Amino acid sequence: LAGETAYLCRQEAAELLGVPQPENVVITGSATHGLNLAIRSLLGPGDRVVISGYEHNAVTRPLTALKAKVSVAGGPLFNQEAAIRAFDELIAPGVDVVICNHVSNVFGFVQPVEKVAALCRSRGVPLIVDASQSAGALPLDFQALGADFIAMPGHKGLYGPQGTGLLLCG
Repeated sequence: LAGETAYLCRQEAAELLGVPQPENVVITGSATHGLNLAIRSLLGPGDRVVISGYEHNAVTRPLTALKAKVSVAGGPLFNQEAAIRAFDELIAPGVDVVICNHVSNVFGFVQPVEKVAALCRSRGVPLIVDASQSAGALPLDFQALGADFIAMPGHKGLYGPQGTGLLLCG
């Protein structure tokens, strides 16, 4: 019964978030748990990463632990065009992963993740999206976005209980 319930939750999440099949939805303990799984799946010690200037500790701490070579796509706050220009400059050969939150948990800045995802796809660089502030509040279609992983908590915009999260896997 518990297994069936978990699978039904994965099915519902897949339909809601544009995931092709429920098997690509992993139930996690939190968005942090999902981000750690994604980061540790794609990166090894010393790998090169491009992040936005607005990442949460859930991203920066595992990157520090891995001694990743991190480049920050910075720019003026609330300027999506400047953000995409910064990502465009930094996503270059040798970059192993790009990580970008959809919405800043501090400033509420909505990142241009669709454009970042298109840049990543065109350059063959995996993308991890932190949708902690946006899942359930802003449109989010995993398949259309084309990210490799999207992590989110269950307790915010998805109205789930504390201690739950989802990791959408490409």
